[in-house]
Amino acid sequence: MKNIRQTVFPILAMLASVVLVAGCSISTPATIVIPDEGSVGADIYRARCGSCHALPHPRRLSYAGWQVLLPVMEQRMQERGIGKFSDEERRILLTYLKEHSR
Repeated sequence: MKNIRQTVFPILAMLASVVLVAGCSISTPATIVIPDEGSVGADIYRARCGSCHALPHPRRLSYAGWQVLLPVMEQRMQERGIGKFSDEERRILLTYLKEHSR
């Protein structure tokens, strides 16, 4: 039970923080340097995620955290009338985040 809390609680806490702070609002300039700048994964990450909110560095979350957060963000995108990720975008984005998460 303790091991589950040690794993799940940090992910949920980070998820809650990101969701609360990263709501779609005024676009912010893309100033953060992200890994593999110019790669297809980085381009999708910057264009699709950074168009709504400040772009967090991929190392901000573990890969498991990104797997939890991505569907939440897709739901928020749909609520705001922004198209959800295509299957290909999602695959590329998750591969990019897996390679560069903590």
